[in-house]
Amino acid sequence: MNTSLPTSFRKLGETERPFPVRKRMAGRSWPLRLPMLKGRVPMWPDLGGRSLPCTSDELATIWLDDEDVRSAIHAKPKSLIGSWELYTARIHYTTEVGSMVKYHKKFTAMGYRILIYSGDHDLCIPFTGTEAWVRSLGYRVVDSWRPWYFGGQVAGYTQGYDYNLTFLTIKGAGHAVPEYKPKETLAFYTHWLSGEKI
Repeated sequence: MNTSLPTSFRKLGETERPFPVRKRMAGRSWPLRLPMLKGRVPMWPDLGGRSLPCTSDELATIWLDDEDVRSAIHAKPKSLIGSWELYTARIHYTTEVGSMVKYHKKFTAMGYRILIYSGDHDLCIPFTGTEAWVRSLGYRVVDSWRPWYFGGQVAGYTQGYDYNLTFLTIKGAGHAVPEYKPKETLAFYTHWLSGEKI
């Protein structure tokens, strides 16, 4: 265990007990640890009728159906085409890819640099699940958990692995990281693209 980190951060990337990631996270997982296999991808309504604030349709429907908003975005009025409705349960998405592990292993073995990042307030796909997925690749840690900074403050944490793979978290960011933390996103991405240490 890395004892150079404060106790409160030590378990962020490491645990006291063995973590059987490879068996449990053989591939990418979609909500509630459902395996991501070829075929239809379940959406939140398929998982027991639960709803998350980030996928709620109510406010978007009200806002986008407002006549002033329609006018501002140059959409036809309700009198011509009827009400607008956003309903994510009607999305039917099928994947032919399944797990992305083999692709990450292939590209890292070819020498490509890989950056995987996650907001630490993501309710849909928590960073701990992404971290477990990254660890499931089985790569050796070459740069232990450490903070990265923006504007003189801790903006998140990062860990580097063999084969030029970097995992990074962004403090206070939800699922769409650039939407929540645009300046921090530009900063870490600019550093990474230029080959600088984040």
